[in-house]
Amino acid sequence: MKKIVALVVSLALLLSVQTAALAHSGRTDANGGHNCSEKSKQKGLCTGYHYHNSGTTNSGSKSTSTKSSSTSTTKSASTKSSTNSKKTTPNKGYTTVDITLIVNSSIVPLDQKAVIVNGTVLIPLKNMFDALGATLEWDQSTKKITAYKGNTTVELTVDSTAARKQDKALTLQAKPIVINGYTMVPARFAAESFDAVVEWDSQSSTITITTP
Repeated sequence: MKKIVALVVSLALLLSVQTAALAHSGRTDANGGHNCSEKSKQKGLCTGYHYHNSGTTNSGSKSTSTKSSSTSTTKSASTKSSTNSKKTTPNKGYTTVDITLIVNSSIVPLDQKAVIVNGTVLIPLKNMFDALGATLEWDQSTKKITAYKGNTTVELTVDSTAARKQDKALTLQAKPIVINGYTMVPARFAAESFDAVVEWDSQSSTITITTP
């Protein structure tokens, strides 16, 4: 009885080895696959060219995908960096400063903070000429400012360094500009045009004007 059992076990092992051999007969190529043998086809073990090492193919695919993703990310980051580097901050051409304006011992509130352009302090047109007691005229078409006081007439033009006092042509160190809807004019020029005395205290950033 024991001999019969041993014989059955031996036959089973032999059949298992033969089946495995038939299923994987022939050598695999560099890609890990090979053509199915005629015996394997007859036994229904395979139908044609097939692989035995699918893991390698998947790994290669995964590696390619990772590389592609990495390249795409690098390219995207490079493009973003290039775009950001082109970004620039507009140059306003002036520096805002806190200035105290005193005319005839009275502090004059400013509607817009003073600015410095080319070393020249500009303050709001209306605040300045009102404090000096001058009358203003504004020509929208030419952007020309005309100020009158007594027998003196002063003319300025926005965005131009050309100015006039009476019939005399003058050149400003800084042109009048518009900031937040306020026309800004050179403080010293405006005051001295009407024969006022101008003093500048750099320690306290104070302009003191005394009219005749």
